[in-house]
Amino acid sequence: MSGRLAGKKALVTGGARGIGAAIATAFAREGADVAVLDLKIEAAQARASELAGLGVKTFAASADVSDEAEVEAAVKKVEQALGRIDILVNNAGIDTTSVVAEMSTAMW
Repeated sequence: MSGRLAGKKALVTGGARGIGAAIATAFAREGADVAVLDLKIEAAQARASELAGLGVKTFAASADVSDEAEVEAAVKKVEQALGRIDILVNNAGIDTTSVVAEMSTAMW
């Protein structure tokens, strides 16, 4: 596939729906292979399947982005499936009531 991102590998957290899905779709349309990371594996798989229809390689993974070990394991799986990650979009979020400037590194 051709496009501005042909040959690139992208990982989009929260990529199964909303803004993350739109970002993942835009990357796929530009030729990037896309890994969709979401809390719900079924949703990630559905989005990855849809993106594969655009002619790119895709991979679905599940992780709770507030759990460092889960994220590290998911990234390893993505790298095994697609190779080196060129583009990372940290789109997934967790709901907290803290002020960003007052957050600890662990909370961030």
